[in-house]
Amino acid sequence: MKKQICASLIGLAAATASHTVSAEGWSFPGFNAEGYQAQTTVALVGGVMDPDIGSADAGSVYGLELSMDCPLLQPPTNSIRQQVSLTQYDEDGVEINSLEINPHYVMPMGENLEFGFGPGVGVLDVDTGSRDNTLLGIQAGASVHYREGAFFAGAEARYQVTTEERFGNRDRDADNARVLLKVGVNL
Repeated sequence: MKKQICASLIGLAAATASHTVSAEGWSFPGFNAEGYQAQTTVALVGGVMDPDIGSADAGSVYGLELSMDCPLLQPPTNSIRQQVSLTQYDEDGVEINSLEINPHYVMPMGENLEFGFGPGVGVLDVDTGSRDNTLLGIQAGASVHYREGAFFAGAEARYQVTTEERFGNRDRDADNARVLLKVGVNL
């Protein structure tokens, strides 16, 4: 069910924004774009993660996120936000520590409200008690952000596919779905 919800959100995001992206006017490097400002945000993230590994069931995930307007690439309208997050999940004898970068194409949806979507890559340290492996992941997500002065709040749904490694007597991945809430400070 969570995979279907994440896939639906990502599909909706792509369909909504596909007509707004054009090839002309992109800035590379992004910090050369007219009016570029990093608009850095630091946030605590927390939510639910449902990994597909061993006996692990849906459980809490928490961490930190640093985001900013991408200094490498900026579109002619809207923006690309780089989100770098460090999260931890520990449930049913499975511990997953994840470092990820998720660039989101972000569009304003109203005053102080924005919607974004995008891909991402990650490195996961997965410990099942009997085995500790490092996996690589790719993901897609959709997010909503609210900004009012220094206050930041947001929500994100993300689905991640990982490589496989030997856990116990067979190769397994740690594919997972997540729903996260975010609260932080705009610097």
